[in-house]
Amino acid sequence: MKGSLMLLTAQLCMGLVFVGFGSLASAQLRGRTYYVSLRGDDANPGTKSRPWRTIRYACSRLRAGDTLIIEPGDYGVVNGVKFANSGTREAPIVVKAEKPGEVIFREGTCAFDLTGSHHIVIDGIRFLGYIRNTAIAIGAPASYIKIRRCIFEGNGANGITVWGHSGNLPLVHHLEFYENQFIDTKELPGDQDYGISLNYGMYAYVHHNYVFGRHHQAISFKRKFWYGIVEKNVFEGFLYTALYLGQNLDTDREDNRSRYIIAQWNVFRPAKGYRAKTPIWCANVEHAVIRYNYMEGLDEVDGGWGAGIHLSDSEEGYKPANPAHVLIYGNVMRRIGGTTNNPAIRVLARCTDVRVFHNTFANCKRGIGAESPERVIFVNNIFYRFERMVYEPKVQNFVFDHNCIYPDWKGKGEGDFSGDPLFVGPFEPLVLKGVNPHFEPDPRSDACMLREGSPCIDAGRFLTRTVGAGQGTKVKVEDAGWFTAGFDKPIPDAEWFSGGFNRPQGSVIRIGNSGPLRVVAVDYENNILTLDKPAKWSDGDGVSLYYEGKRPDVGAYEYSDKGSYLIGAEHPER
Repeated sequence: MKGSLMLLTAQLCMGLVFVGFGSLASAQLRGRTYYVSLRGDDANPGTKSRPWRTIRYACSRLRAGDTLIIEPGDYGVVNGVKFANSGTREAPIVVKAEKPGEVIFREGTCAFDLTGSHHIVIDGIRFLGYIRNTAIAIGAPASYIKIRRCIFEGNGANGITVWGHSGNLPLVHHLEFYENQFIDTKELPGDQDYGISLNYGMYAYVHHNYVFGRHHQAISFKRKFWYGIVEKNVFEGFLYTALYLGQNLDTDREDNRSRYIIAQWNVFRPAKGYRAKTPIWCANVEHAVIRYNYMEGLDEVDGGWGAGIHLSDSEEGYKPANPAHVLIYGNVMRRIGGTTNNPAIRVLARCTDVRVFHNTFANCKRGIGAESPERVIFVNNIFYRFERMVYEPKVQNFVFDHNCIYPDWKGKGEGDFSGDPLFVGPFEPLVLKGVNPHFEPDPRSDACMLREGSPCIDAGRFLTRTVGAGQGTKVKVEDAGWFTAGFDKPIPDAEWFSGGFNRPQGSVIRIGNSGPLRVVAVDYENNILTLDKPAKWSDGDGVSLYYEGKRPDVGAYEYSDKGSYLIGAEHPER
């Protein structure tokens, strides 16, 4: 009995010890909440009633799981803030404004230097007038950084700068920037060249941001960044380029080539007092996907001699950009050009395997242009009511097939046709607005849906066909280059992101009568698609982005009596 009692006592003690350790671990995981206020003092303990005064001191005290709440106010010059500790996957360090947008940092060279920091969240701060450098710098090593609900206004060079190591990209990884505002107006003292500049890193998810004004390059994958998703951002006004995919060119000694970048579901337009030159520039990049974006201009607004999408680039002393394996589909452009003669698609230098298919280009000043005689494939697009089809004349190597070109163009391909596509309309001119922060894209693309009786319905070409009959999840096709799995490999720790990388990004297709099917892997060398679920097919079955009817429709939209939808994007009712 005595032995049993001693054993029970020991077991209870051990249990209390484990409970104690568990409670301690739970407390550490939760962390503490501290405060900074203009009424505070760094000699205080950082509580709500006795807050700290300076951001730099506060961030030097934070540990994993801690949250720092900054009370409203103008904190003046805030410069060179670094974190003494990093957070963890389960317990990040969070620095946030008590009221987003009402905490102001200003006029330093760099507010936050996140070099050497991991698992950090910056939330709701307004960065104003960092005219000599950047508001937030992320340098190697750094990882698992989230910047959200911040305002970057009139900062001299950049709002956010990512600068890793050119020879070791994994030193900077897992970055997410969302619900931020990048404002650059003529009234501000600084000229915010870049909203976000990404250099030497991996895995960036940029989404639901609002960009306004006169940025030179609003968001740029500038130097050698691998794996990025830019989606559902709103760009209103940009002096030069809104979104750059692979900006800096290579030299004999420097490799700046970006890889695996997806730009989708973004909106681009001019704003009151600000032009919109080039929505997307696709240059020094491999395996880029540009899909489901909406781009709009206005006849009386300067288009800046740009294009809806620029392809490639060249500069003395550098190698030509040569964008390679680029898929451009499901995009809608309206009135690109403005007071200039800008085309929808413009090629500036060398390109390799660029495919433009199932897009709608309506009322653009010019349809296409090329300064270099590159081979670019155009299939199943609509070119509608352009003033002239060709801008620069070196388009002799462009390949056209099954495009609707209206009015007629003598240079159209053998499978192209001319006829009014019968859009739903109406084509009301864009109403220019001032600063109007919103984070859900608001495209006016529905006007380009097809009406019943359109000659574009069931008039498209299958992108490729099956080779041999079979069933299962692997299918051989004649040309797998029309499709993407999103990326060439699984993204590590994709669950950390709030979306994007943790969702399937492969093409949604139909094979014969089977679909919708999601492409989850592509073997481009052997032309084999791997699907997300089993299918059955016959030899020679048509393979295309998901569609209804006998054949794909021409243009960005697929007509359906259940409601039209962008081709290859699953219908909401499914």
